[in-house]
Amino acid sequence: MTDLADLTATELLTQFAAGTTTPSEAVEACLARIEATEPAANAVITTLAGHARELAAESDARWRDGTARPLEGIPYGLKDIVATAGIRTTGGSALYRDYVPTTDAVLAARLAAAGGVLLAKLATFEFACGGAINRTFGPTPNPWDPRRTTGGSSSGSGASVALGQVPLAIGTDTGGSIRIPSAFCGLSGIKPTYGRVPRHGVMGLSWTMDHAGPMTRSVADCALMLDVIAGPDPADPTSLPAGETPFVAALGRDVAGMRVGRDRTFLEAEMHPALAQAYEASLTELAALGVEIVDVDLPTAELAPVAGWWIIYAEMLSLHEGHAGGIEDRDEMGASLLGAAPFVSAADYLRALRLRPLFQRELDEAMSGCDALVTPAMTALPPLIGDDMTSDLGDREVPWLDACCRTNVPFNLTGSPALVLPSGAVDGLPVSIQFVGRPRDEATLFALGDAYQRGTTHHLRRPALPATV
Repeated sequence: MTDLADLTATELLTQFAAGTTTPSEAVEACLARIEATEPAANAVITTLAGHARELAAESDARWRDGTARPLEGIPYGLKDIVATAGIRTTGGSALYRDYVPTTDAVLAARLAAAGGVLLAKLATFEFACGGAINRTFGPTPNPWDPRRTTGGSSSGSGASVALGQVPLAIGTDTGGSIRIPSAFCGLSGIKPTYGRVPRHGVMGLSWTMDHAGPMTRSVADCALMLDVIAGPDPADPTSLPAGETPFVAALGRDVAGMRVGRDRTFLEAEMHPALAQAYEASLTELAALGVEIVDVDLPTAELAPVAGWWIIYAEMLSLHEGHAGGIEDRDEMGASLLGAAPFVSAADYLRALRLRPLFQRELDEAMSGCDALVTPAMTALPPLIGDDMTSDLGDREVPWLDACCRTNVPFNLTGSPALVLPSGAVDGLPVSIQFVGRPRDEATLFALGDAYQRGTTHHLRRPALPATV
């Protein structure tokens, strides 16, 4: 018999509608999974068992009464930089260990209004920019190999969903922090178009690079969740108007005849040979769906990560300058990032801002005649957890952020939607691909990703659980 904790949100909603199970039973299954996997998983900062049981009972009644909402009774987790009224929001930092907001972040309020059941606040790198070894709460090991990192900064969201603690989680992404842990943990995760999901109430890192979005076990669940959290918000002037068509309408669309571009230079230039081989195999699977894969050229792509990091450093210093006095209380990597920020000059920042529209135009021209871009989601396997983490590219080791952010930061710079999903395994660890779309065209990415998952089984693999589960 399938454990309810292993079902996707889409599968749970089907069972709730059929009356074969209830939200309360799903919540109990997820709470049992948390109990069985914590504290070893170290994915959860705060568990909300009593709160969740009360909400689940209300959802049971709504299903009986025929008044169910879009996420009625679905357990979910929030990265602990998302404000929750009356529930502590630590930011993964000793500086906010006991901070309790008085209002919800907009996306948290939308999930609750849609009937979702908040089950846990989830681990994060400190302020979404620290390191894998969180000084206050400790590291979150990768469920596939506890010696390795989940990636970050949405580390708890990645591990929690992979382990079945929750079927849905929110991550945030400034330079890959939804997509890196999704790739490392074998999940589907989307960084939506910049502004698609309001960020009011989410601790900021870089206001022109920050994104928030779903981390789930299927592309279908990403679409389901994004339909709930997307839309305009008066408190966030960067937020986009609502789309005319629900994202879930893209699921099941025929992708035969679509054209997808690949850049063989910068985005594919530095990869471990085993991951490069797995990437080529995934493109063969994609082509088998009737998708045409064509070469495109991004001649200045190598400058995009440089510009992206200059912007992140400058804006991070502006937002977190008040924490500089407590830098000794921060974890080592967070302190080093904040300490380096003053060395980005105003001229550097302005140069980076000027490069942004140039690279956006270059990307748009490269995708002319294409429906999307495809890239590796990861260029190396998850690195071993340590004070000085590096990624193995086969012929050399490089700083792990250099490898992990290579295919990610450029699309934070452009604000393009980007979807990662599992595409195979190397040495028993999941590997993933990334689809990148035009601004506001998440629908095409969902169509491609859903078609890929209907034609393959990579997303169905799960990490081994403790024998007690």
